[in-house]
Amino acid sequence: DEHVKLIRQVYRERRDAMLQALQEFFPPEVAWTHPQGGLFLWVTLPVGMDCHELFNSAIAENVAFVPGDCFYVTDDLEARRHFRLNFSYSKPEVLREGIRRLAVALRRQMEALHFASATA
Repeated sequence: DEHVKLIRQVYRERRDAMLQALQEFFPPEVAWTHPQGGLFLWVTLPVGMDCHELFNSAIAENVAFVPGDCFYVTDDLEARRHFRLNFSYSKPEVLREGIRRLAVALRRQMEALHFASATA
């Protein structure tokens, strides 16, 4: 019971750190879940974006995520707008830096696709 209390506190702190970093660094066209449990959150890209293209750009920034279409039964364009982020493993400062790096890759892709707020 004590371990469960501790790990819930640790995961809550890490989830909150990731949510705060997403709010700070990601553009408003991108949405994400606010999980009440579990170890992951989901990000939804704007229509016209592809998480696999973003993944390649993210790797150049030394950060990665799990493409969302891995969790769908079909591979369609809608599935490719989603990706999953894990907040359970890394410490808050590492999560923050990872989200900052991912935001660099995200803004680069949005600029290439001419999304309005990518340069904001």
